[in-house]
Amino acid sequence: MKQTVVRLIAMEIDHVKNVKHGQLEFSKSRKGSILGIYGQNGSGKTVVVDCMVLLKCLLEGRRIPPSFFYYINSESDTAHVRYCFEIKTDAQVIYAEYEVELLKNGASSFCISKEKLSMRDCIEGKRTKLTPVFDYHKGEKELFRPLKYFSYFERDIESMVALGIARQVTENFNEEKQVSEVGSFLFSKRAQDIFAKEKGEIEKISYLSGILQAYGLYDLTVIENAYYALLALNLDAIPINIDWPDAVKTQPSGIVLRLTDVNVVPKTIYPYVSGTIEQINIVMKSLIPDLKLEIYNAFDKLMENGKDGVQFEIITTRGNARIPLLYESAGIKKLISICSSLVACYNRESYCLVVDELDSGVYEYLLGECLEVMQDKAKGQLIFTSHNLRPLEVLDNEFLIYTTVNPENRYIKSAYIKNTQNMRLSYLRSIKLGGQKEKLYNETNIYEMELAMRRAGKVGLHG
Repeated sequence: MKQTVVRLIAMEIDHVKNVKHGQLEFSKSRKGSILGIYGQNGSGKTVVVDCMVLLKCLLEGRRIPPSFFYYINSESDTAHVRYCFEIKTDAQVIYAEYEVELLKNGASSFCISKEKLSMRDCIEGKRTKLTPVFDYHKGEKELFRPLKYFSYFERDIESMVALGIARQVTENFNEEKQVSEVGSFLFSKRAQDIFAKEKGEIEKISYLSGILQAYGLYDLTVIENAYYALLALNLDAIPINIDWPDAVKTQPSGIVLRLTDVNVVPKTIYPYVSGTIEQINIVMKSLIPDLKLEIYNAFDKLMENGKDGVQFEIITTRGNARIPLLYESAGIKKLISICSSLVACYNRESYCLVVDELDSGVYEYLLGECLEVMQDKAKGQLIFTSHNLRPLEVLDNEFLIYTTVNPENRYIKSAYIKNTQNMRLSYLRSIKLGGQKEKLYNETNIYEMELAMRRAGKVGLHG
């Protein structure tokens, strides 16, 4: 049986942080699917990562971080994101859209005011009409639409009560902590359990949302810049992605390894941890030939819950020298932490890896080599932001997008550039001379900078 493949093919963002409107399209090239996002500081690059964090929380049925209240544009009461997917199964190709709208409903609280899932079939190259499968709007009499689907549940009081409770999660507010604890109605466990019981045409809800939920749980990894800050500060943990087999897919997509203390994992899980370390070593050898990760001093241990476990430490070796992983550089720890995710992205069609500031702490030539490999042969999707211009020298133009100074049109593809040109020089030329549909950079003046430095140096001086 052919495996279901889910690909994110487009995204539309409205009123998130400083992006009043922006549209992104992801390459469907015969090569790998990469999107590198470039632009000056504060121009909306990380907003794309934030929207992917939002998507992962929603699909997994988790609470949206309370900080998302501040992600809604200060001049707007709502923020809206639309995600477009192509889903390939053994029987058909489906185009799906998932939309969510966040609404400010207090001084520091928010709720989900809209959640909509739509689909259309692509049969022999012909597209059917895009139709809603699940459509929730805050304040409407019906819990959701279409009414032909909602009517299935009106006759069952238990289902109606369960769905009513599931809907309430879109407006949850923790009075004690004074923060929103908002989550998806559609992808909540209660709603998914109810929809999964139904047969007939209404099965579309469970079928389509189930595919997307599995994608969010097992095939979507978002690495925010906060991870790198923790690594740079030499704190005592490092996230490691693990590709769990179907038999243990109730596990989260990764685990956190302690650097300054021993790790204890269930005995049933330990072989997958060990296999992931072996997997990382295969790749790390091609990146940093003299470095190797080792599981040190592993032995059986009874866990606090009474189950069998394995206790171990993680170290690195360089020749005969053994070094606690804690004392490796932030760049090394970063490569280790995303290595297994890069492997998954290279080998799995549905896998989507999103990395904020991919270039942070990584040698630029090595970064370029890694991206060239991913561009040529990766089966999955890699979405990243970067300040380093080295990737512009190795990636094709179709894999690059640029932020603009126009908040109404934040993301553009570069015009008039061929793959035979040096993208780095072309990008710098566009900043200096223009020639794109939108302005890419708010001009700075070196003489004004010098004057500002002198003036700032006089602040607080006496005499």
